[in-house]
Amino acid sequence: MQLLLQFLAADSVTLVKLRHEAGVARATHCLAGTTRADGGVDVTRRRDNVESLAGLPLWKDCIESGEPTLGRTANGGCEILFPLHGDNGHVIGILEVVGLRTPEPRELMLINGVLRIVRNHLALLDYGERDTLTGLLNRKTFEAQFEKLRRELAAATSAIARDCWIGVLDIDHFKAVNDGYGHVIGDEVLLLVSQIIQRNFRGEDRVYRFGGEEFVVLLRETSEVDTGNVMERLRAAVEAHRFPQVGRVTTSIGWTRIRLHDAPAGAIGRADAALYYAKKNGRNRVFQHEQLVAQGELEGEAAVLEHEIELF
Repeated sequence: MQLLLQFLAADSVTLVKLRHEAGVARATHCLAGTTRADGGVDVTRRRDNVESLAGLPLWKDCIESGEPTLGRTANGGCEILFPLHGDNGHVIGILEVVGLRTPEPRELMLINGVLRIVRNHLALLDYGERDTLTGLLNRKTFEAQFEKLRRELAAATSAIARDCWIGVLDIDHFKAVNDGYGHVIGDEVLLLVSQIIQRNFRGEDRVYRFGGEEFVVLLRETSEVDTGNVMERLRAAVEAHRFPQVGRVTTSIGWTRIRLHDAPAGAIGRADAALYYAKKNGRNRVFQHEQLVAQGELEGEAAVLEHEIELF
């Protein structure tokens, strides 16, 4: 970053990592360097600063075209966006260079060299954090994200900021899909369900594939009522979708509040208890752990679940 700023005599250089969700590109990581008046350089990092780029026309043009895009700043300076492409052809990042002039050919060669290095780095990050089939976050990243959310919960000063939830979703009778139609069709069902899940949650929510047909969602700053509504909306959206070859697919969902001193296993355990209750009571249903405990259907942390049911 410092090399680019000094070599290009640029005012600022910003590298943004992107995530594509339901057709919308969102910035998830940002590394920004700016040149101070005294000639020094300031570099800042931001993570999980998720925001849509739809309101930035120049960025939107760069993402859609996949080509370097030139614009002008308010003071007449030059803004150039350089896209970084992933293996699937999507733009996975953008390098923004802002200065008083357009870079010269030798400077563009340096930028292209940096882009190749950064692209390889971002691809390695994605490979380690993402499920290869669905593109969702994988199980390895869950605990770190859960701990981050729990720390935010501890530091929260408002009631809504303390409302954080975890949901566990499981595809009903998925083994029958694999056995009856083959693993290629099974993978297609997993991919389509993952896309439906992403469309039904906000950019700041976190969606994970935990393996097999199980998905986990972390939600923050949303009320109990709204969380219940979005879980039910998700269940209905999967049920309403017509899957090629298979036709109708349903899901069971369990969810619970994330507590201040929760361990990841404890929160998942409560959501799983509600999920198993949904499986045992007809499938294609949504249950909240706390409500089941209040109704006497589960025995809180000491609940003994009857696992002698056909989960798949």
